[in-house]
Amino acid sequence: MTKEYKHHPSLENLIESEDMGLEVLHPGALEITEELAELCHIGKDTKVLDVASGTGESACFLVENFSCQVVGVDASDYMVQKAREKAKKRGLNIEFRKGDAHNLPFEDDCFDVVISECTVSLLDKEHAICEMARVTKSGGYVGIHDICWKEDTPENLKQRLEEIEDERPETLEGWKGLFEKAGLKDVMAVDKSYLIPGWGEEIKKKIGIKGELKIFLKVFRNWGISGYKSLRESEQIFKSPYMGYCIIVGRKT
Repeated sequence: MTKEYKHHPSLENLIESEDMGLEVLHPGALEITEELAELCHIGKDTKVLDVASGTGESACFLVENFSCQVVGVDASDYMVQKAREKAKKRGLNIEFRKGDAHNLPFEDDCFDVVISECTVSLLDKEHAICEMARVTKSGGYVGIHDICWKEDTPENLKQRLEEIEDERPETLEGWKGLFEKAGLKDVMAVDKSYLIPGWGEEIKKKIGIKGELKIFLKVFRNWGISGYKSLRESEQIFKSPYMGYCIIVGRKT
């Protein structure tokens, strides 16, 4: 789900759009994908929908490790094609298709489990979660992991992240409330904020000095020094004590 920003460069979208070889961008890598799968009771032959499936790495991981059936949907033609090629190389039968998380191209009650990883805060959250619940079978699970605000986060910090990154996280209780509003029951929230402090450094290590230089040059070319300052500001917000991370899982009755 990449896009360009007219006034501010988005750190996350720059890393993703420049295709720097990062197969997993979210905190916790595939370990948190595995934990989410276990909380959603994914097992052999479970039919799973991965919303905003990106490079397809998580979908492939789930099929290889849980023997489930996965369909991936993403708004980016590039990501869909990349995911298809990856699954083919690994000999996996996974369907990837283009689609909008706000209008999923599936009928009601299609999947045992619907997940989305580190994406819902970029969407119309209430609408997207309701769509995920709609296509989930009765008794099935909806699960996400995403960034979250601490309860005492200043409003100006929330507003600034939205301006730069177009992300609108909830607090832990706020995410639970959105799941309950979508009609999901037994909603569970797991605080994974310990993953945040090392997240940025891990990405820097993976993209290397060349990757950082590539990002800097693109930002300076398109937004000048003010763009670089915005990028640094975004980085500082993610490093702040107000930024957290969580897993949210609910069951459709």
